[in-house]
Amino acid sequence: MAAGQGFKTFTTGEVLTAADVNGYLMQGVGVFTDAANRDAEITSPQEGQFAYLKDTNVTTYYTGSAWANLDTTGMTNPMTTTGDTIYSSSGSTPARLGIGSTGQVLTVSGGLPSWATPATPSAGANWSLLNSGGTSLTGTDLVTISGISGQDKIMVVIRGASSLSSASTIGIRLNTEIVDYWGVGFRDTNFSSYSATNSVAYNLDEYQIPVGKTSNSAGSAVSGYFLLTGGASSGVKVWQAAGGVDDTGTNGQFYTIGGTWSNSATVSSVSIRSTSNNFDAGTVFVYGSA
Repeated sequence: MAAGQGFKTFTTGEVLTAADVNGYLMQGVGVFTDAANRDAEITSPQEGQFAYLKDTNVTTYYTGSAWANLDTTGMTNPMTTTGDTIYSSSGSTPARLGIGSTGQVLTVSGGLPSWATPATPSAGANWSLLNSGGTSLTGTDLVTISGISGQDKIMVVIRGASSLSSASTIGIRLNTEIVDYWGVGFRDTNFSSYSATNSVAYNLDEYQIPVGKTSNSAGSAVSGYFLLTGGASSGVKVWQAAGGVDDTGTNGQFYTIGGTWSNSATVSSVSIRSTSNNFDAGTVFVYGSA
């Protein structure tokens, strides 16, 4: 058989020679029962000639020196299931990545593609009450709630804190420390800024973060809150606090204040303090969020 001569457009009335037939028209894919039948029929195969073998369902082509299977020298389809994916494995061999499950995403593990379940996005702060049922404020001027290590956000809610009949500032201390607090805010009708060193006499109302101040009436009580961020990390923590007073006498004060605690320690406890007398009523609730 003549070597393939490529492509030619024949004109109307043109006479085809045997060479034309062998060189142009016989270069399609021949169909044979098997390789033996192909070799018997094509005694002089030409480079680029194709033959399909029915017994193995394989398309072969002549390289110029031998017959080769197209399906094995090209890419073999490794996929077996609808939704499978082909990727290049080691040696650039086609490999199968089976279809993943509903909701999974394609990722890379060990340099190869794989399916994985995506991480659940954070829904924000998940607060937990750390002192179950709250802690009573009675019999002492300093109540400390421990066991809050590892909480990034800490919220303290003070309900009805009273301190006998004398005016007393109700405030917050972290890790029972009396230093490193700084804040600025509103107290009564006067704006005030506070320093945070022991050399300053007022130092955030006797070295703590004030929430409110009772009056000199026996019925006076403070309610308020304190919120801190960064409690589980070293370095500066940011806080804010506010509170109001049930004021039936004089000297009662409400606060709206915010600032920082410039202490490298993580927060492990929160204390509630009365500056003048022991507490005689009230409850404190401490919440945390990791």
